[in-house]
Amino acid sequence: MRRNLISISKLVLSNYSFQFNKEGFSLFHNSIPVAKCPVECGLFHLNSIPAALNTEIIPSPTQSARLWHHRLGHISKDRIQRLVKEQILPSVDFSDLDVYVNCIKGKLTKARKKGSNRSGQLLEIIHTDICGPFPIQTLEGHRYFITFIDDYSRYGYLFLITEKSSALEAFKIFKTEVERQLELKIKVVRSDRGGEYYGKFDQTGRHPGPFAKYLQECGIVAQYTNLGTPEQNGVAERRNRTLKDMVRSMICNSQLPNYLWGEAIRTANYILNRVPSKAVSKTPFELWTNRKLSLNHLHIWGCKAEAKVFNPQEKKLDPKTISCFFVGYPEKTKGYRFYCPNHTTRLVETGRAVFLENVHEERKATDFIFEELGEIAIEPAKRSVQVPHISEIQGEDYEDMEPE
Repeated sequence: MRRNLISISKLVLSNYSFQFNKEGFSLFHNSIPVAKCPVECGLFHLNSIPAALNTEIIPSPTQSARLWHHRLGHISKDRIQRLVKEQILPSVDFSDLDVYVNCIKGKLTKARKKGSNRSGQLLEIIHTDICGPFPIQTLEGHRYFITFIDDYSRYGYLFLITEKSSALEAFKIFKTEVERQLELKIKVVRSDRGGEYYGKFDQTGRHPGPFAKYLQECGIVAQYTNLGTPEQNGVAERRNRTLKDMVRSMICNSQLPNYLWGEAIRTANYILNRVPSKAVSKTPFELWTNRKLSLNHLHIWGCKAEAKVFNPQEKKLDPKTISCFFVGYPEKTKGYRFYCPNHTTRLVETGRAVFLENVHEERKATDFIFEELGEIAIEPAKRSVQVPHISEIQGEDYEDMEPE
């Protein structure tokens, strides 16, 4: 129970009855006594909460599978069940987790492909890929994102970039951080043959680009896919597809503008690092950090909130909070990120807020096109899509695909 007051009317509707006297009252369930409540300071005080009253009358909101489905970026039912089995989440009721339009809009896919061998330790193989350009740029002007995924743990880093030539700068930041934190060295980087990774190839032969030259200088082995075989870089390709699927579902389920896809994709990557995958025995976070995982701080992306933002010019009669929308988790700060459309600074970070998840209203189903410009140009009639049964959509495994 999460309230200090109990509704008599709700108890009566649940077959509870009462017997009052000057000393207090007795509480019965189906004519069986379950509790006695004495009078204290003019109020009836319930000293202990009966088990039946605690579970049958007012179930905890965190026991809703649909609520956790939203908090975890619309992941599959199988992943939520694994979190419950590993006691990372409390016991939940899956009866309210059904298929709905916003999930279908984000997850309808072709058939997928299974993969093969795995690395034996952290940083042995890093998978990377660039996705973009997207038709809508973020508030910071980004139109691409690049991912770096550790093969052993499946833990992923994501960077928003303005152009493909920024791939090397992002990799240097990633390499410096992970090698210092883990005290290990990156051995292999696997990517496609894009110019930003491979360089150029003409009649005179290959001309390595800055990224390829940097790998040579660091003694890192570069592995490239064959032309026309993106499945050979399947881990990165599948992760990018999963991220885009989650972003579509999250934005379609919110009331926020599409240019916040950058905040949504950061949150999706944050969630994927903390939910199970069939490719690994534990969650990526646990394998990467060797720490126990907690999901108690997660909230529905795009839900309404009242946030306490630091304002040195605040007056005594000014409101203590501002109305905003929850859009993510800061990378270097303990708190939350909020989108405030009516505030001077539209994106703020704070650790003090009240989340109004229960009053979240789903936006009318709309088509949010979140594809690279090259993919949008393909006529819909020329796309070959295998349409699964509707029951397969909710059970879609966000599993990183490996090459055969």
